[in-house]
Amino acid sequence: MMKPTLLSPNETRYSSVNWHSSQTFPGVRFSVKRMSLRQRVELNQRIRELTANYDFLKACDAVTQVEAALSDLLVARLYLEWGLDSVEGLLIDGQKATVKLLIESGPESLADEIVRSIQADCGLTDDERKNS
Repeated sequence: MMKPTLLSPNETRYSSVNWHSSQTFPGVRFSVKRMSLRQRVELNQRIRELTANYDFLKACDAVTQVEAALSDLLVARLYLEWGLDSVEGLLIDGQKATVKLLIESGPESLADEIVRSIQADCGLTDDERKNS
């Protein structure tokens, strides 16, 4: 027979997500994944792939400015897909909000707010933020 394990009062508890209340949409909460070493490596690799020509594109003519704007949007989507864990208190077209539904049909202002929260929670360096 196994004895139940009791938590010591000295043990540290860790949650793999941080909850935020939306400033843009009162009553909406969202959870953002906390950064682990593996996740930091993965996220930085994926951002680097998306933004390889980012600085070059921003310095070019109007056609490539559109491509640079597209790069910004793809990085924002990457942050949402990677870092957003869940959304509470939001219905989109009558359906409970999910990461996919937020990206496809949700309010862009909320998505932008969540991306900023993900970046802040990740503790990204100035160079990493510049590329996003």
